[in-house]
Amino acid sequence: MQARELTPDEVREGERNINDKQLTATQIQALVRQMDMSKAKYKGLPKLEYEQAVKAENEALYFNYPSLYQMHLEERLDQTFFEMLNLKRKIEKGEMTTEQASALVGQQLFSRFVPHVISNSPPPTARMSYEDYYRQSRS
Repeated sequence: MQARELTPDEVREGERNINDKQLTATQIQALVRQMDMSKAKYKGLPKLEYEQAVKAENEALYFNYPSLYQMHLEERLDQTFFEMLNLKRKIEKGEMTTEQASALVGQQLFSRFVPHVISNSPPPTARMSYEDYYRQSRS
């Protein structure tokens, strides 16, 4: 699925919420957790009303990280999200450079998607879902 980009109308609508500062990994995770609460709060609404209500409560995530917002709305986040946050934290702490993190991500993606194609072996096991990973990390 292609990454979602904001339409010109959405950009105009969200100009008051779009910021030009880089958020920390902790701030991004907090926005996603806030969206978790909104999703639970409005889960009984019809789809269109649900999406509008969740968007209204999560404009910072919606307008600043639209692909992340959309993936979470569609329940497509998995443990990869947490792995990326951990890499971002390491960069923020100076434990790793962006180049090192990029190389690591490239190697992980290669290992995840290429070997089974080359060797005709079974694909790797599914990634842990966002909910399962979050529950496991809280235990």
